[in-house]
Amino acid sequence: MRTTESRGPIVTKAGSFLHSLQVQGTQVVFYDRGSGPALVLIHGMFGDYLDWEPVLEPLARKHRVIALDLPGFGDSEKPHREYTGEFFVAALHELLQALGLERATLVGNSFGGILAVLYTLSHAQSVERLVLVSSGGLRTFGGKEKQLAVERLSEENLLALTPAVHRQMFASIFAKSGPAQERYFAKQDAKLARADYPAYARTLVSSIRLVLSTCLLERLGEVRCPTLLLWGDRDIVFPVEQARQALERLPQGELEVLPGGGHALQIDCPDEFVAALERFLERPAH
Repeated sequence: MRTTESRGPIVTKAGSFLHSLQVQGTQVVFYDRGSGPALVLIHGMFGDYLDWEPVLEPLARKHRVIALDLPGFGDSEKPHREYTGEFFVAALHELLQALGLERATLVGNSFGGILAVLYTLSHAQSVERLVLVSSGGLRTFGGKEKQLAVERLSEENLLALTPAVHRQMFASIFAKSGPAQERYFAKQDAKLARADYPAYARTLVSSIRLVLSTCLLERLGEVRCPTLLLWGDRDIVFPVEQARQALERLPQGELEVLPGGGHALQIDCPDEFVAALERFLERPAH
């Protein structure tokens, strides 16, 4: 067990790379493995640290990899509260401070990309580089779109989900099928049977409101660190055209498109994902 003076103990799960720590009054679970420059992986909506499972070990060969279950997600605590961008940013900052990380590269997928940009805008001095993987927050949603999303993903509807409907919901994030995708579906199905699923549903409703109300496109000019936009050419959730619009606004941005990749590149094409990320990290900052 490692300890910090101000935030209580960092509790380590025996025989694993999993730890937990209280931040913003919430017990947060995180994966911490490897040494070297720090990579902080931030999962997307409906996700947890296991969304990164296919790339955790390869990335940890050269880096210290930290992948958290955001507050309200995965095995982290799920308090009944409004999950705002400010709350997530504060929780992430407190976690990184507790781990002694003065600077790190943030890697955010989808909803996690929104949080990574918000964190960078608030704590630019703490971000070495930024990687946005099929990121949200790069478009506005019209009134009818918002209304439809709120209705479809209401707490009532989320609580009534069946495994079959669940699988149909998530099918669009993948461009391929195989064992990795099946493991993802099984993991999502298991969440429906958890005792904390009602609390998780509340988290989702609150977080969905955050996504629908957040467009960061016009603030990307404030992001001064080197930034990689990593997209799949078959992403139908946030099509690659959104990345091209973002690229025009980033002072130090670059775009890499992975052929055959969908919305969850780290699952669809993990080898290509790791290679693209390593190329970006090995290039000198300019």
